[in-house]
Amino acid sequence: MTDRDQVEQLRSCGGSTFRELYEIYAASIAVREQKPEEWICAMVRAPEYWVGVMNGSGHVDGFSILFLPPTERFALLEYMAVTPQRRNRGLGSALFKQTVVHAMTPQHASLPILLEVDSDREASGDREMRTRRQQFYRRLGCVRVSRLHYILPLPGQGPPPEMDLMLYWADPLRPLPKGDLERWLRTVYRDVYRCSFDDPRIVQMLHDVSDPVRLE
Repeated sequence: MTDRDQVEQLRSCGGSTFRELYEIYAASIAVREQKPEEWICAMVRAPEYWVGVMNGSGHVDGFSILFLPPTERFALLEYMAVTPQRRNRGLGSALFKQTVVHAMTPQHASLPILLEVDSDREASGDREMRTRRQQFYRRLGCVRVSRLHYILPLPGQGPPPEMDLMLYWADPLRPLPKGDLERWLRTVYRDVYRCSFDDPRIVQMLHDVSDPVRLE
């Protein structure tokens, strides 16, 4: 990583920067977890999103997409990826650290950030990679919501992937009421995935979650 590896906000999807971002997205994100390209473009333009790109080499080396609902006090790190050619050089950690500083209220208070992360609970061909990814986020200070099996509501062929919900919070000792988590999930389902605010999968996910929420 160099001093040039700074993250800047992308505001248009009409040029080569968006094209490079989308190429990394298509290569790095599991197909079952991808959104259509036009959705990604709409996110770049939407005021409730912050899309950052790292281009210290003259090309896009990584990107992050942060959802910031205007009427709620949380954020969702929806996607983050580094180009394969520059992985394992500290860029992912730098990208994360530069992204989370944008999860702020108008009064500059840090917001809790949700992360949808592939679970390593099930046997799969990429289980080792899933474990490494969870360890990566844990090293950065993220914790997992205990007893919540996250259901990704994207349509697609086959069942949704087994996922966990993780949380990055500048105030990890503060209790998280289950009602807050439920409201956040409903907001994500409605505003991020275009599902119903009353989607029955939310109650299913929260059935075994304690109140206050246990983080591990």
